[in-house]
Amino acid sequence: MLRISDFSTLSQLSIKMLRHYADIDLLPPGFIDESTGYRYYYENQLAIANKINMLKNMGFSLQLIKKMLYEYDANTHLMKFLSLQELQLQEEMIEKQEKILLIRSMIRHLNSQKESSKYTVTKKKIPQRQVIYLRAQINRYQDETLLWIQLSTMVHEQNIRLSYPYFSTTIFYEEDVQNQHIDIEVQKSISGDYDHLQATNIKLEQEQTVASCIYEGNYNKLSEVNETVAHWILDNDYELCGSQFNIYHISPEEADESANLLTEICFPIKKKIQDKNY
Repeated sequence: MLRISDFSTLSQLSIKMLRHYADIDLLPPGFIDESTGYRYYYENQLAIANKINMLKNMGFSLQLIKKMLYEYDANTHLMKFLSLQELQLQEEMIEKQEKILLIRSMIRHLNSQKESSKYTVTKKKIPQRQVIYLRAQINRYQDETLLWIQLSTMVHEQNIRLSYPYFSTTIFYEEDVQNQHIDIEVQKSISGDYDHLQATNIKLEQEQTVASCIYEGNYNKLSEVNETVAHWILDNDYELCGSQFNIYHISPEEADESANLLTEICFPIKKKIQDKNY
């Protein structure tokens, strides 16, 4: 048998830690001398101490280590716990790598002297929502207003109830440069059941992950905002996976003047698939 001091040296566990392990019944002494109170450990307990150290370094809690050692089948459950811990650590590593990319991207923008550096880009989720929509081809971007007027008329005539926030959104599909047509869709989120309105343009928009930039003021600098978002997408290893859309938090029909406009520029994104051999 080994005295606690000798066991401490051989196991690389402090006497204080060994006492704590004994208190929580994780690694109790093999024998306690009742007359002196001295604690002794069996030599084969060194293997248990070594396994505790190994599992602790892998990130397992002492409570879970105790269950793994004494309550579960040694081989079957140990493999299960190790696999789960590996997956969790991989997820944490990916999450930390994404945060590092975000930090580096922000540092680059702060160091940049470009006018576009004043725009802040974030990744966010646009929630699933039911919408009423109107899609058409227009000749000029200014004609978007005509679609909003038509959509408002549809909402009023069909007694559609808007939800809050109602996400006044314009989706920009591919532009037909040859025929000078702009394919866009305007939509507002709604609440309620409208199955009886067969002719009404109502659909369910799925949740989307987007690169988002909230822009205040008139639209004469939208190209700078788009450029900033494009750089952010590349810097953070994302790629586009859908059509760009704008959410008008304060739209032209609501604002007293163009300086009061508040628009959220959104680009649907997904993580780039990395080469497995990279």
